[in-house]
Amino acid sequence: MEHRCRSTSKSNQGVIRKAMMRVIINADDFGINEIVTREIEKLIKTGAISSTTIMANGKSLQLVEKIVHDHPEISYGAHLCMDEFDSLTASDTLYKFGLIDKGGKFIRGAIFEIKDYPDELKNAIIDELSAQIEKLLSLGIPISHIDSHHHFHTIYKLKDVISYVMDKYEIEKVRLCYNISTFEILKNKIFNKKGNYSNIETSSIVKKMNVNVMSKIKTLLKSKYLIYLMNKYYNNRYKVTNGFESYSSFLNIDRVRKRYKDKDCIELMCHPGHSGKQYQKEAIEVSEMLLVNSTNYQLISYNEL
Repeated sequence: MEHRCRSTSKSNQGVIRKAMMRVIINADDFGINEIVTREIEKLIKTGAISSTTIMANGKSLQLVEKIVHDHPEISYGAHLCMDEFDSLTASDTLYKFGLIDKGGKFIRGAIFEIKDYPDELKNAIIDELSAQIEKLLSLGIPISHIDSHHHFHTIYKLKDVISYVMDKYEIEKVRLCYNISTFEILKNKIFNKKGNYSNIETSSIVKKMNVNVMSKIKTLLKSKYLIYLMNKYYNNRYKVTNGFESYSSFLNIDRVRKRYKDKDCIELMCHPGHSGKQYQKEAIEVSEMLLVNSTNYQLISYNEL
């Protein structure tokens, strides 16, 4: 695929150049609905993104299938989903543990509320995730990597479930569960600052927490430690980038970019086609390729990681 890049320095004789940072720009939620899918298609055509991840239980999978086959130049991952739309298995076990309703639809956020995951539930989740991957494979879609809707693959107690599914289908690449601004997001949540972000492992704990500051600090530290453990686990077993961040945060926050300045490869996430001012602003930033104004980088896909 063609890469857009900027030179990191002038070609002065005798000067050793620093390697250019590699960047994967991934659009989440491909196939969730027609609006989002069409917006992602536009970014694929203009070369603004290098990767996207597909919801096998989304509403526009037929459209996704056509786009994928028309545009093999980017990578296509599985955007595993356990808390929105229809379950592909709609098993009694998922219903028993409160992950789906009587109609077989996932209950938003329920996956994060479970304290323990017994083997019965883990096996049911494995069956569901396997069904989602097999759905994509049946359409002839090559799966480059996995990530997840609302980042449920960051739940530390589900690491063996995610690994089992990845190994079963010989998927060797996964999105990191760690990103720099996650810590700031958690602090905003814990200390009651405004922010509209998806939560990770500690979502239910934070919601139920009292106003005791020490308790909040303890929860923050626990969250950071779980992020560290999960990141280490993925890094030891699979191919991962050196960092993961939202496109907008990386573009607009100087201190975030500085933290990544020595990294070899990072993934930047975006959500084209979604409502909400922040998502719309980010979509414009991605479409206009504004990152090139502040960062020297080489655009790659997950296929090249």
